[in-house]
Amino acid sequence: MSELDPELKRLFKWSRLTASPQSEEAPLGFGGRVVARRGPASRPTLLLELHQVAWAFMCGSVALIIFGMVVLEKQGSAPQPASEFSSALSFLASNSTQ
Repeated sequence: MSELDPELKRLFKWSRLTASPQSEEAPLGFGGRVVARRGPASRPTLLLELHQVAWAFMCGSVALIIFGMVVLEKQGSAPQPASEFSSALSFLASNSTQ
């Protein structure tokens, strides 16, 4: 059981005599072949372009609405305009009768 088969010994000897394994680099021109195999890029259709534009406008509109809500919330409450109108109306009423 401790004795190795002569064929196996011969294979071990051949494996030691062979050159060391090469590095794991891709062969020259491999990247170009991969890109060429992919084929030409297809042009987007008109419907796809319109969809992308509509999506961009929708995102912009939502951002503008949110910004407007934040600005409106940050503003303090304005004084009641009723007191200003009543004083202006009383002033007009007193001056118009004279």
